[in-house]
Amino acid sequence: MAKILISPLGAGKGFKGADGTDKFLREYNNADYKIDNTLYPKSRFVASVLYEHFKLDGIIFIGTVKSMWEEVYRFFCEKNHIDMDEDYWFNLAQQIDKVNYNSSLDSLDLSKVRNVLGKRSQCILTKYGLDELELWDNFDKIINVIDSLEYQDELYLDITHSFRSLSLFQFLTITFINDLLSEKKIKISGVYYGMLDISKEIGYTPIVDLKSLFEMTSWIKGAYSLQNYGNGELIAELLKTQGEKELASRIEKLSQAININYVNSIKQRSSDLKASLNKPTNNRPFNYIKSILDDFVKKFTRSSTSESDFQLELAGWYFDNERYATGYITLAEAIITYVCEINGKDIREKDQRDAMKKFLSRQNAHSELAKIYNKVDKIRNSVAHALLEVGRKTESYSDAISNAKEYQKEIKKIFLTKTLGN
Repeated sequence: MAKILISPLGAGKGFKGADGTDKFLREYNNADYKIDNTLYPKSRFVASVLYEHFKLDGIIFIGTVKSMWEEVYRFFCEKNHIDMDEDYWFNLAQQIDKVNYNSSLDSLDLSKVRNVLGKRSQCILTKYGLDELELWDNFDKIINVIDSLEYQDELYLDITHSFRSLSLFQFLTITFINDLLSEKKIKISGVYYGMLDISKEIGYTPIVDLKSLFEMTSWIKGAYSLQNYGNGELIAELLKTQGEKELASRIEKLSQAININYVNSIKQRSSDLKASLNKPTNNRPFNYIKSILDDFVKKFTRSSTSESDFQLELAGWYFDNERYATGYITLAEAIITYVCEINGKDIREKDQRDAMKKFLSRQNAHSELAKIYNKVDKIRNSVAHALLEVGRKTESYSDAISNAKEYQKEIKKIFLTKTLGN
């Protein structure tokens, strides 16, 4: 496990002569950086401050052919007490002076720069990102960087320098890859920005942690997963980190009830969660997505509806969210519940439910509801038996999917009549 910093590298002020000599000097201005109330005076790179402050194990610099790689080499030679190869430094500066946005990424030899940065460090050359193709090329480069990280590495991100588009793209790419490579359990420990814009105003340059913005993407994803798939695992984990254990527990329990399709538990857990949502909370990220959860819970807390209507609406929710297997199981049971209700039978008594199945399928086989039930039940049985039974005639999976919502709508119309249909 190592602590690794990813930092974009800009072009600085450009080349300039030094006292009439033929040397090239290009560097960021010195700044008095401050992080966590610790001042680092006359520092040139935010990356070097972060490296020292967090005792990092490596730096991955990302830049273009025009970035000031020669200054990285000079600065870290000095910082790490390594004798600088002046010929290499001078030739690298000359090369960078000649290249432009059309130059090949193979134009520069950065091997010695990598060496002075340390074992877990890299120098990644990217395009300028002038069009979609170049942006995707950069995406591939950053993916390769993340893929090189090891199990449980901690990742720090600096977005201070270079093109703003590259820093933004880097931030979004890390967000994306953090999900793809979750098996590596890489932790995003901080997203830092050196606020050079206000240095003169306050007398130092604060380095602020923007990790809360990164975390907000997780809150949004968590709310989306719960709202659309009934999966509350992520948002519950986020709430636990904020000390909201009761709320997290109730979201988890509702999610579990939905995923296993225990209808009574869904109703009970929805009511419990609704009560928790009515309590005030100081959790700022959660406050922004609370309305999404309010709307979600309302779908499952309609206490005034009949059991059959509740099952019918639940089936519709499963279909809306492409959970067709669970939707068909729920839809078939909603029909039997409805037949029990209109005939005064106990909806929870198995023998009476079985009797109502026969009542519908045999004694009223020509009714509109029986015909739809026959189709729905065949699909439900195919789902339950994983299509392993021989000789069962049923719709193709594509027809079952495309007809799901239509079946639900037709059944809803029949339920309104309190009859078996025509």
